[in-house]
Amino acid sequence: MSERLAGREYGEETIEVVLKQLKRDNYLSEQRYAEAFLRSRMKRGEAPWLAAQKAMQKGAESSVLHAVLAEVSEDYDDEQVCRELLDQRDPCGLRFDEERVWQRQARFLRNKGHNSATILRVLKQR
Repeated sequence: MSERLAGREYGEETIEVVLKQLKRDNYLSEQRYAEAFLRSRMKRGEAPWLAAQKAMQKGAESSVLHAVLAEVSEDYDDEQVCRELLDQRDPCGLRFDEERVWQRQARFLRNKGHNSATILRVLKQR
């Protein structure tokens, strides 16, 4: 945040005051950022561990991220998420008829961070 404000040519004193005010009012919270980032990524179908890894790349603190990850992962069902993603991408069940479609769906789920055993189990279910 301080880099962005500095890029807009604000003085150091102004930036310091603004950051203190934001932290005091809880608008600038590492935990809120980590939770929002994880939830938005998981809503798109990403596995929690992959979402957490991307959050760390974006600069989230690992200690805060691990706490939020534990909280968010409590009600996470990997198999259900895979099933929902497949229902959206392949509502007609083409993966059962064409090997190429099956492989494409498996790659898609793998790129979302889901484990191979779950992917195979879900892809075989009709």
